[in-house]
Amino acid sequence: MNMYVENRKSLNPFVGCNHGCIYCKPSFQRQMKRQKCQLCKAFTPHFHKKRLEKAPPKTKDGEFVFFPSCGDMAFATLEQTKMCIAYAEKHPSTTFLMQSKEPDWFSQYKFPLNVILGATIETNLVLFKTPSKYVYYSDISKAPYPVNRAEAMRKLAHSRKAVTAEPILDFGLKVMVEWMEVIRPEIIWVGYDNHKCKLPEPPLAKTEQLIAELRNRGFNVHVKSLRRAWHE
Repeated sequence: MNMYVENRKSLNPFVGCNHGCIYCKPSFQRQMKRQKCQLCKAFTPHFHKKRLEKAPPKTKDGEFVFFPSCGDMAFATLEQTKMCIAYAEKHPSTTFLMQSKEPDWFSQYKFPLNVILGATIETNLVLFKTPSKYVYYSDISKAPYPVNRAEAMRKLAHSRKAVTAEPILDFGLKVMVEWMEVIRPEIIWVGYDNHKCKLPEPPLAKTEQLIAELRNRGFNVHVKSLRRAWHE
């Protein structure tokens, strides 16, 4: 799955996650069902060391290698994480994107500057007032609440950060903008769910207002799937 147009390659030495996000099941988890590896099929966190033996493609400005694209390395071991960091250090001509829904774990390590550290922050709410059957954030994911992710990203000393607000969920405009101001990501992706999960989505006009506000403040916002909320 090429989740980002800027992605030159998806490299998955680590696969799997235990956050149980409902919108992951019809996307990343379904994609993994095609793999021969039984752990990949089950989306159980595990490591494929041999995938680090081949050099990645070099990247131009604005490009990166998604590393990994089908797993959250918050579930990786210390040794596995160090191997991935060493791989990135070995290939300074490649920019890597490493993303997590538990970004607090980033602070345990020192990453080279050719690694962008990203977090999914799709809302600032824990209670939704939409027609969706998902009323609480905990109905959608077992990951740390977005407020915890935002705080972890704010504290992160690494200079290269990214935020993905996809699939975007309903949000408070003022707070979302304030979070981006303190995180200072070099890129922000915004997009709606592509898998008909009927999430608690914001109205399209509200999302467009968020995008405009962030751009007015100088943020590099890349817009992905943009459409009316399913309930509009």
